[in-house]
Amino acid sequence: MAFSVDHAARVTKLSKSRLTRWDKLGFFSPEYSDEADSGNPYGRVYSFNDLVGLRTLALLTDKYGVSLTELKKVAPELEKRAARPWSDLELAVVKRKVVFDLDTAPRDADGQLIGKFIPLGPIATEVAADAGSLRSRDSAKVGLIERLPFVSHKRPVLAGTRIPAVAVESFLNEGYSNAAIIAEYPSLTRDDIAAVRNYMKVAA
Repeated sequence: MAFSVDHAARVTKLSKSRLTRWDKLGFFSPEYSDEADSGNPYGRVYSFNDLVGLRTLALLTDKYGVSLTELKKVAPELEKRAARPWSDLELAVVKRKVVFDLDTAPRDADGQLIGKFIPLGPIATEVAADAGSLRSRDSAKVGLIERLPFVSHKRPVLAGTRIPAVAVESFLNEGYSNAAIIAEYPSLTRDDIAAVRNYMKVAA
């Protein structure tokens, strides 16, 4: 499933204005964006992992009081450890600071972490449930590519979704496996990815 800014705001509990601001600042941008199609709500498409990362950031900022300045400060170090640190790394918060090396994090006399651990598993489960409630896909459209008048300016999308074929193509060009692409867009199947591969061959 592809997620517009509206969808991302609903699932992550972050305001559209904050998502847009983070995008413009270069702090957190959607997985796929088309600068030439900025007026289209699906010109910027968030993936499932994007939403997990954003829900994590919402927890850090809104519940534990971590400032954007602190997040931007630690982001470069986190990005050395994972391509998508906010959805892939286990983190903790100690005195409004992000701790990412849990082995050296401060602990009490009983060995318990001093601070708040950020549980990625439950966050991903919550995001999956909330995202799944947004829209279900017609199984008859699996493995097809279509163009619709009011979807992505009639550019090719995976039928029954608003995921641009070019977004999947970019993952394929970067060497992503089928499983890795489906992890980004859980509503897709291997048949959808095969359809994009065939589309690429015809368009070449």
